[in-house]
Amino acid sequence: MRTAIAAALLLAGAVPAALAQTRPTESGPVQGFTAGTIAQFRGIPYAAPPIGALRWRPPALPAAWTGTRSAANYGPACPQLFNANTSEDCLSLNISVPLNATSTSKLPVMVWIHGGGFISGTGSDFDGAALANAGHVVVVTINYRLGYLGFLAHAALTAADSNHVSGNYGLLDQQAALAWVRRNIAGFGGNPGRLTIFGESAGGQSVVDQLISPGAGKLAGAIIQSGAYALTLPTLSAAETTTGAAAATKLGCPDQSAACLYALDATKIGAALNPLSDLGAVSAVVDGRTLLETPAVALNAGHFQRVPVINGSNHDEMRLFTGLTIGFGGAAKTADQVAAFITSGFGSDAPAFLAAYTPNAYPGQTYAPDYAYSALLTDQVFACSAHLFSALMAPYTPVYQYELNDPNAPTQSGPDIAGFSYGNAHSSDLSYLFLNYNVAFHPGPAVFSPSQKRLVSAMQGYWTSFARYGRPLASQSGAWPKLVQPGSAVLELRPPSAAASAGFFNDHHCDLLKSRILTGAALPDTAPY
Repeated sequence: MRTAIAAALLLAGAVPAALAQTRPTESGPVQGFTAGTIAQFRGIPYAAPPIGALRWRPPALPAAWTGTRSAANYGPACPQLFNANTSEDCLSLNISVPLNATSTSKLPVMVWIHGGGFISGTGSDFDGAALANAGHVVVVTINYRLGYLGFLAHAALTAADSNHVSGNYGLLDQQAALAWVRRNIAGFGGNPGRLTIFGESAGGQSVVDQLISPGAGKLAGAIIQSGAYALTLPTLSAAETTTGAAAATKLGCPDQSAACLYALDATKIGAALNPLSDLGAVSAVVDGRTLLETPAVALNAGHFQRVPVINGSNHDEMRLFTGLTIGFGGAAKTADQVAAFITSGFGSDAPAFLAAYTPNAYPGQTYAPDYAYSALLTDQVFACSAHLFSALMAPYTPVYQYELNDPNAPTQSGPDIAGFSYGNAHSSDLSYLFLNYNVAFHPGPAVFSPSQKRLVSAMQGYWTSFARYGRPLASQSGAWPKLVQPGSAVLELRPPSAAASAGFFNDHHCDLLKSRILTGAALPDTAPY
């Protein structure tokens, strides 16, 4: 009778609790649920709640539980502005795995680190089911501490720490999540020896930071999406005396005491930074323990985990931030304002930059000056910085560089503005990998044309095959050549598929920007670029 009832429920499309997926973890079994051909497990603690005495401390091991823990719902996001479901008890992860995976399947594991400028975002924004299904891999998404809770470097916290460091708590959370995955993922069908990390924006920068961190543990590969923008990072001492001290005062602790900081409400700390206006307010720091060197210097010296790397950017990265500025009441730029910005900021090189980034390149476009301004910042901050990181790593390990260049890419992260085109802006790559990705501006998943759907398939194929083999492969798409020297071909991801292109370096005026980028990275002119 029980078998007949179960069969009837399955035929009706329902999955009874008795048939829900249960898997072991070191803290006790968890029970998830099925969604098509994928089993989902959500809100699994990978560390102890970082509350009370554990606030501003390295993450501790999670406690065990009695019985079977429900893993049907996402855990709360870490404290931040513009998110109603937050808690300081937020260190959890989510797993998507093919239904037929067993403890002997040894599937590749992909761990996603979300972006958001280190002050917003959550793993629950990213449903790994589509990617897990497309590549028959295990996808893990994680939360990590954000804002001042995750990255406050402060003298009082350093003095109270046994290792005499502070800041980088968010990076340590990421490392704790990776360690948990290595210890537990075999029970979900994953191979702990085949672990690839990937992330976008601050998540991509986190991937870079983990590559150069001695505490990241063994990786099989790394994918950096729009994350090669922080060429240098502040030292611990510099952060303590500048941003750290200012943050304490802002939070209501002008006496700069640890006691005052620990007495603050977590919600207040999380709401202190606005992702629309405070980007860059917090970052990782070179503390001599979690990070020994600044990123560009470490990569140039070969001081990083030498695993295969995919690294890339989107063609119109900065248009997202331009659109957000205009959409929230900021004024559009004029041609004179763009010219003044270049003239004042580029000295004797200004004439060359004025010619390269002219609004005249966008005839008849209402927002032509904004497009020109965005193109300059895209090239300097994202495109050519990404190319620098690729060139620095290429002598030591296989590097595959890409540019996503879909002129009609969905932009779920920006408000609609009449006459304004986002092009292929920052974060638009997310919809190709996580089909359900959306934010408040555009409820529901992105809508793709038939040719875009082919590109979706190609990107998911490249990403998941890279996790499996250490090299990106995709059916019905072009071969992806390794970056063998600075300025060589990158893969252009453009509907309907992809093809190697030699135009990236010139299209983004990387030669024009070379001296400025190398100087900003604290590298000599002889460094690979």
